[in-house]
Amino acid sequence: MIKNILFGVDGSPGSAIAGDYAMDFARRLGARLEAVHVLDSRVLEYPLIAPQTGVVTWSPAAVNGLQEALRTRGETLLRETAARGEQAGIPIATRLELGHPVQILADIQAGTELIVLGRQGEHARSAPDVPGSTMERFISRATRPCLVTPRDFHPVDKILVAVDGSDSAGRALHEAAELANALHAPLIILAVAEHDNELPLAQQNALEAHSRVRAHGCAAANLTALGPAAHQVLDKADETGCNMIVVGSHGHGWIYERLIGSVAAHVVSNSRHPVMLVR
Repeated sequence: MIKNILFGVDGSPGSAIAGDYAMDFARRLGARLEAVHVLDSRVLEYPLIAPQTGVVTWSPAAVNGLQEALRTRGETLLRETAARGEQAGIPIATRLELGHPVQILADIQAGTELIVLGRQGEHARSAPDVPGSTMERFISRATRPCLVTPRDFHPVDKILVAVDGSDSAGRALHEAAELANALHAPLIILAVAEHDNELPLAQQNALEAHSRVRAHGCAAANLTALGPAAHQVLDKADETGCNMIVVGSHGHGWIYERLIGSVAAHVVSNSRHPVMLVR
């Protein structure tokens, strides 16, 4: 059960959408919500250009001045986030950290059951729908479920979970069923066969997953699909009216082979809905 939710704040549009999802989940689940802003220490590791002279400098005074400016901005962002939560009737605890964003998130994740991240952060240089490097790197180290949010916010009211018989997919199924029950949202279970000879196994995986969630009181429907895994996940979510996708991020079946690495980026990049990755 999700009792603690952590989300990142960096002032970017993606961060704002992550906050929308985090606050909505906290309200609907009765969960404690915490916002974190990381002062990226990497910014302080490079020479600075003096604004008046254009001279490159790395003086302690210049570095300290930059760090103080970053701290002030971070504190302002967190105050604004807390005020936003207060206005919505949702208490938000805040914390300010200094270090590498990926390492900080990895260090503090133990105290939460869900981490919500925008698809792109403040320093993203890629196209609007391409995941940012911080998000991608953190997901590879995450031990807690991560929700990667899209460009727009829509309250979750129907969930699709992909299964392939792996342990990771089993944990994703568990998280999806608990969340569907808590949100009173229908659950769709999808198993994909990329080739005709894989259909019997996919059908078996879907039926077994369906039996597992029904045994825990979760109303669910199951289906199988034939074709490229990532495309089928996205297509079936749209076809069934699901507005959240849950997948296992580590495993030995098609989810691991097709959805982590290049296809994980494809699913997250091309999904119009939030994607929860469960290790």
